[in-house]
Amino acid sequence: MPALMIILCALAMSVGWGFRGNYGHEAGAMVPGALLGLAISLTSRRPDWQARGVTLAFLGAIGWAFGGQMSYGKVIGYTMHTSFPDVHYAYWSLFLIGALWGGLGAGILALGLTEKSETLDRWCLPLAFLWLVWQAADFSGLTGWLDSNAWLHDPGRAAWLKDADWVAALSALLSAGVSAYFFRNSREQAACIAWLASGWLIGFFVLVGVFHLHLSPPRGDNWAGCVGLFVAFCSYLVWRRNRAAMYLLAWGFFAGGFGFAIAELLNVWGRGYWGIIGEWAFRYRLDTWKWMEQGFGFIMGAIVAIGALGVRRGRLAIPAEFPSKNFDFLALVYLLVIMMWENLYKNVKHWNDQKNPILAPRVFGIENQWWFLMVATLLSVVAIVAFIRQNQGRIQLTPPGVLGRIRWLFLLVLWIALAGDFANALPNLKDQGRLFVQFTLWLTAGVCSLIVVSLPEGFALLEDTRPANDSYWKTRWVTLVGIVLAPAIVYGLAWSSVHSHDKPLDGSHLRFGTEEVVNEN
Repeated sequence: MPALMIILCALAMSVGWGFRGNYGHEAGAMVPGALLGLAISLTSRRPDWQARGVTLAFLGAIGWAFGGQMSYGKVIGYTMHTSFPDVHYAYWSLFLIGALWGGLGAGILALGLTEKSETLDRWCLPLAFLWLVWQAADFSGLTGWLDSNAWLHDPGRAAWLKDADWVAALSALLSAGVSAYFFRNSREQAACIAWLASGWLIGFFVLVGVFHLHLSPPRGDNWAGCVGLFVAFCSYLVWRRNRAAMYLLAWGFFAGGFGFAIAELLNVWGRGYWGIIGEWAFRYRLDTWKWMEQGFGFIMGAIVAIGALGVRRGRLAIPAEFPSKNFDFLALVYLLVIMMWENLYKNVKHWNDQKNPILAPRVFGIENQWWFLMVATLLSVVAIVAFIRQNQGRIQLTPPGVLGRIRWLFLLVLWIALAGDFANALPNLKDQGRLFVQFTLWLTAGVCSLIVVSLPEGFALLEDTRPANDSYWKTRWVTLVGIVLAPAIVYGLAWSSVHSHDKPLDGSHLRFGTEEVVNEN
């Protein structure tokens, strides 16, 4: 079963990361996070972890969404050059981005394994209110207006704010204050949101505004905000004495760092036509960028699973076996309604692309996006009503038993996402490389599904469990090994990358030189 957890987590996050690459940003990263949380729950053989499967999926989606704000496209371009200082810098940059991504994701996921049910329940109102605040700011145009710097007399003086999510962080800080005032039972949770938002703002304004550190100019510097957010979250876990969560966070940190850096080498080898990998890429016109994305997910998922196995072997005690129904209800609405809305609405925008539209612009004089909106709204209402009635015990839409329900949720999240992705990609599947990407996603998803439906019933009973604040949970050795290995691995990746091609590849960039873009045709 330990091997099965590693395999399922690696494959689930790989296919989820392939989806994320097609949809991008925070919303796309929710899907692999949710699948990873469900994979850990399904293969744990612990009734308490399986009972919290919906919780783990929700927190995994939130945790990995944070990293979606960081820009890395130009950093990938640095790896395509032949200048060793630039390439070495690029791999360290990818390590940082991946580490922040994986660390925040695994740490927030760990809250589902370590927090009491009543503590999780108190998160519902602050989280729901924050989401409403963000939606209101986006739909009103306030977010776009503030991001444009149009409110400044001289926007050029604050150009470093461009493409940064400071508006979201500031609104989170303000909404936390409102939540603390109106939701008195959730004041600790509101204070945590305020603390994390403050960490983001301080990290961004200090690293970028004061020290003028830019990872890949002129791209945005959300990475700096994520550094502050990461430090704030670690300090929150230390304050809570949640050593077990810190342990899994450390695994996630190095899983993301090594995963992103190692996977990018595959992309370079493919684009540089190096070895058999490059030969395949050239002969069959394969999309090597997807190798990087899916490889990143595979490595990160596998290493986080190893960390989760360490938590399982350490016999972590969950404070209560069954989570709150309110938190699970919020989680289901988020996973099967909000998360899908945040991603799949992009399909309609793609189909209505002004350069190559594939849909009739109107039906009975009504623009086609309104028809899609009506259908999606109706389906969302159906889902929410079904969740409410099932929560009340008035209908039964899921298989009996905890394991059956988590199986069903895994399959729903996986195949709804992939069906939407396939529909989005369909107009461009005449290209052999893009069609092959879809086949890899569906084949990987098929293997995941086969594993999930074949999982045996039964549990492993644990005795002498340890609380999350027990001194047993030490991160020092994980951190020490990661720090020792990182310089050698990153240097080796940079060396291998530079020596895999004789001249800069298409789309390469220099970070420290005067040359900006090199195109070799």
